[in-house]
Amino acid sequence: MRSASRLLIRGRARERTAQAAGRSALVISPHPDDETLGCGATIARKAAAGQAVTVLMLTDGRHSHASDALSPEELGKLRRVEAEEAMRRLGLPADALRWADLVDGEVARHEDAVAELIGALIQELRPDEIYVTCAEEPHPDHAAAGRAARRASRGSGSPLWEYPVWLWGAWPLRRGDRLGSTATALRWWLHRAAVVVNADGYLATKQHALRAYESQLGRPAGVPLGTPWPGLPRRVLAAASEPVELFLPA
Repeated sequence: MRSASRLLIRGRARERTAQAAGRSALVISPHPDDETLGCGATIARKAAAGQAVTVLMLTDGRHSHASDALSPEELGKLRRVEAEEAMRRLGLPADALRWADLVDGEVARHEDAVAELIGALIQELRPDEIYVTCAEEPHPDHAAAGRAARRASRGSGSPLWEYPVWLWGAWPLRRGDRLGSTATALRWWLHRAAVVVNADGYLATKQHALRAYESQLGRPAGVPLGTPWPGLPRRVLAAASEPVELFLPA
């Protein structure tokens, strides 16, 4: 049902590649790698067109894995370096990356502050559009980022587009909201509310940027082979390799 919903919504989505290329953007990412997984090709396309793109990284992702060989602080530092390299590979200057310095896993606790920060950036940057993880996502950091961006962007005049990363593993037919989530999916399909941006010409750049996140794709140096270190799920990586990037209405 969830896979079918994704295919149906994507099949009915409106194509807006040319419009996206010509617009500046603020991209909000809960953890280093979400922005590249969800909209790396769109970021690269904008950068190549000379549009200003600012990426706000809410956390350094230090709690993605647990290991006695690599402390959360060390992992956070590693993921910051990876994020900086990924942004460079996408074509962004060093000052395009901003950090909110929140703790991985605690974004929902600071949702009001996140909304204020996003609102301040909107006022400062005046982006033509805003991208954020979907507020319907099962990961609490992703969902909180989406909710905060919805609040902050309301009345700003900048359209908000939500990119799915973990969404299709739990939505629609979401636990506790099976009827409502299914009705939302049906509405998006009927009204062609979602949009797609073609990744053609920028998919290789996106994949190159994603490979900068070595700690999320494989075991970092110094972590013993006997220590579990799962990489990003195959379905998430497969979605990041598709020829279009899907964005959902806020």
